[in-house]
Amino acid sequence: MIEIPDTLQPYLKQLRKYHFWLLAVLMPLVLVPLAFTADATLIDQIGKRRREVKGKLDSLTQLARAEADGFEELGHPQAVWAEQLEQTTARLRRQLLAQWEDFWNAQQDLRAWPEELRRDFIERVTRLKPGDSLPPRLVERYQNTVRELVRKLPGRIDAEEQMQATDGFGLGGRRFAPPSDPNRFEPDLLAQHIVSWDPADQSALYATFDWQKPPSTTQILLAQEELWGYETLCDAIAAANAGATGSHNAALASISQLAVGYRAAQSSPTGRGPGRVRRLQEGADGMGMGMDMGMGMGMGMGMGMDGDMAAGPPSNPRFTTGLQAMGDMMPEEMSASGYGELDESSDEALRNWIYVDATGRPLTADELEASPDTKLAHLVPFVIRGRVDQRKLDRLLKTLATWPVPIDVRQLRINPENGGELGGMDRPMPAGPMAGDQQSGSVRRYDFTVELRGTIALANRPDPAFLGLTDPAGSTALPAEE
Repeated sequence: MIEIPDTLQPYLKQLRKYHFWLLAVLMPLVLVPLAFTADATLIDQIGKRRREVKGKLDSLTQLARAEADGFEELGHPQAVWAEQLEQTTARLRRQLLAQWEDFWNAQQDLRAWPEELRRDFIERVTRLKPGDSLPPRLVERYQNTVRELVRKLPGRIDAEEQMQATDGFGLGGRRFAPPSDPNRFEPDLLAQHIVSWDPADQSALYATFDWQKPPSTTQILLAQEELWGYETLCDAIAAANAGATGSHNAALASISQLAVGYRAAQSSPTGRGPGRVRRLQEGADGMGMGMDMGMGMGMGMGMGMDGDMAAGPPSNPRFTTGLQAMGDMMPEEMSASGYGELDESSDEALRNWIYVDATGRPLTADELEASPDTKLAHLVPFVIRGRVDQRKLDRLLKTLATWPVPIDVRQLRINPENGGELGGMDRPMPAGPMAGDQQSGSVRRYDFTVELRGTIALANRPDPAFLGLTDPAGSTALPAEE
């Protein structure tokens, strides 16, 4: 401890006695100059930042008041920027057009018209322009030939052709046979073909091409596009079954439904909509009875979860005969009240619900014209339903995903109900090693029922005008790329 000399002790006592008054005098002498110094520094910094902000605001004001040739009204000072932006936009449009043309050219083989129509027909139909029509003799030729073209579809997947001609009441008094059990395999048929395709579904498909009246040119063009879609799916299924020595080791050996276009369209795509979810009502014994509103929906009410009645598809004259002839085979959604009013002379109605937009929603003829999703390609809906070896499901999906024609599988359902789209009352198909064994005696021990839904992208003819590359006169409207 520091010792304080005795001579200083009296002064320290005085200092301790009057230290408050001494500090009251000294603190202002120290703090006031420091406060003025800090305040001056802060004021200087504020002034400096204010001058910087004011300088930038003045620059923006001068920029807004500047003038440039061609942009006087807008006050835009950089005409060079606008020119560069326009050139960049034009370059991107040309790149998109080049990709569109590549996409179109890649599907040249798919769009080949059948040789059975003969050379004069093919030359005439490939030169058709919007609004042109085929002469009656060529229309009649296609009407008679398309039936045989459709009958060749089962052969593409090595299935027996069992299509029956029908009109609204069935030729020769025959009507469509009820759907066969997809679990059931006929031994004689399996010995001859790799795939078993439900005869009722084949006949339903055939009915949409079995026209009793001469079709219009629009109907021919749309029907042929749909036929290309069926051929694409059949070729992809055949590729997935490549290497199979029989139905016993095929990836997909049984088809209960194969549909493209109008027959495959859903008003509630991607699993949404009525009949998808059922609430089980708890009974007195504490177990779910299942006899609630969910079952009522499956019985044909078509009521959505929000209480709205499911709307049916719009009329399409081409599918009148086929759907009416199917009777009970029609999904509940396809039997809506609006179905009966048809105008067979309207080519516009032929475009109802044959294409979908990017979300999978079916488009009417009016919506088709306004939808940007159908300009580059027509998105055609499809459904494949059948028995698949669960060990080879990935092979089937991979084949579809890597097919040269873009096939987009958007929905995969395992063991769906046997009823229609709005939910049937049958039990789901059993899955597992013994599926399909007990009733049919089939050697396919690992099958389950699979339903695939998605779209096929069929390229449209490149249209530079849609991309803004040409004016109505056909001349280039945008500056050439440097």
